[in-house]
Amino acid sequence: MQSLLPFNRTSWRRSCRHAKQCPKDAHRLRAQVFRCVASVQQVPVGATRASPSAVGRPGEELPADSWYTKNIAIPRHVDSVKVAMLEGKGRGLVATRDIALGELVMATPPLVLVTSPQRQRPSGELVVDEILERRLYSSKWFSVLYDGSSRSCKSQLELAPDADAAAPAAAAAEAEASGSSPAAASASSSEAADAPRSARPPEPILASTSAPSPAAATAAPAEKKKGFLASRGPAMRRGKGSAAAGAAGDLGAAAAQLPLPDRREQTRLAKVVKFNCFGDDAEDLAACECRGEQPRGHIGLWPEFALFNHSCAPNTINYVVGEAMVVRASRHIKAGEEVTICYLGRPQLLPVSRRISILAEDYGFECSCARCTAEQAHYDKVEDVYMELFEAVTEQLGPAFLEARAAADEEGVREVQRQVQAWLRRLYGLFRKTLLAPDVRQYVLASLYDAYDLLLSCADALGQGEDASSLQASLKAIEAVSAGSDLHVLLAIRHFDETVRQHGPDSPLAELARQALRRAHVARYGPVSEGMMARLVDLNRKLHVESSS
Repeated sequence: MQSLLPFNRTSWRRSCRHAKQCPKDAHRLRAQVFRCVASVQQVPVGATRASPSAVGRPGEELPADSWYTKNIAIPRHVDSVKVAMLEGKGRGLVATRDIALGELVMATPPLVLVTSPQRQRPSGELVVDEILERRLYSSKWFSVLYDGSSRSCKSQLELAPDADAAAPAAAAAEAEASGSSPAAASASSSEAADAPRSARPPEPILASTSAPSPAAATAAPAEKKKGFLASRGPAMRRGKGSAAAGAAGDLGAAAAQLPLPDRREQTRLAKVVKFNCFGDDAEDLAACECRGEQPRGHIGLWPEFALFNHSCAPNTINYVVGEAMVVRASRHIKAGEEVTICYLGRPQLLPVSRRISILAEDYGFECSCARCTAEQAHYDKVEDVYMELFEAVTEQLGPAFLEARAAADEEGVREVQRQVQAWLRRLYGLFRKTLLAPDVRQYVLASLYDAYDLLLSCADALGQGEDASSLQASLKAIEAVSAGSDLHVLLAIRHFDETVRQHGPDSPLAELARQALRRAHVARYGPVSEGMMARLVDLNRKLHVESSS
């Protein structure tokens, strides 16, 4: 899945095709890149204030600030979720406690990570090559992660507890057994917390005795390697300009002597990576600037993160910080509620039929999330406009705009603008006529985001400035399905700046826009201080808004 920023105001649309462009062969991997996350229920702009814990007082530094002020390793955290068997879905992750907007849900190291100094996602084949070269296939994770078969998503397991959570209890037990003082136990646990953390995720705790990893059971001599793997030596596997970061360290002499698995098992390993890897052209640009890092293209396998199920309107946001996969709540999550991510990237903003088709083709399941269910249930109320508008924008009006803009044809751009506005008036007329629920309206509008983006581009091409109405409508829709995404942050900044320009910084409307801006950044970056919040907003304005002007 890729970033939700396929648009800017100088280039109407980079692509409406779904982000995974790898062939269907088992060894060609579709990398997922998500920078998108969201709320399954509509949250109107201005209706929800950030919690008091979400932002600090002026001058106060909060714990999350350290993630963006220095280049530190992100500690592992998984105790906010647990593995559960879910009816109709199989295995998934549910919240172990109430989780507030912006709170950390998971931070986990990769089993393998490949990076590139260029802002371009490396090939997924490099992940498989690293697994084979470093003999990582001996890990239990490859016996429990989804490989396309129904059996693979039913393995019962538990996540190893956080090291910092387990250390105090272990130290206390040891102190009690040895007669040591509580202070000694406290000192011991503190040292454990400050000790260097493993760069590799711990093995899963299997619920029952399982057979050895299929990779080990079907191992064959290394010389039997064939096909696409045989044509790639160690130097080629790492690729020119790529850094095989290989977050998992050396597995020791025993692992180094493991023979390569046979071709059938290599194909299964490739499928595991295909369904579970994550990649992007760069990390979060503002976070990298704060941490003093250069954005890198990356692709890797974070096995604990791979246990999240999909929703087209998920309740978390995730991206890579350093080498850790960080997942934050993009809305309030109740204890026992399933925690979800989105597998789609840019196609998350496509109509429901297109999303369902992509998920069925790429992952083998038919999505029944709250958003898809609602859009399908009410499709007959908007079918006269829904798909016709989408096809008109993508196949006729979008190309017509690009052609008119290239020819400096202002009248051509105005005609495109008039037609899109007429289509949207028809759609809103259906909303009023059918009394469509507010949350379903936002789901539909998010699926037709291309129309709003085209209107914003028309206004920019005609020198009309920001289209405030389109900005507000698209911001509400994106917050409903993709809160905390890079697109959400970008729209919130543009909406706030335009509101201040039109109504002044002290107006009630500016205060509502300020709250929406804060919500977007808290969802993405967590509970940071006012000073850090201001810096992140300024960096996102500079790196995304001003750079595309």
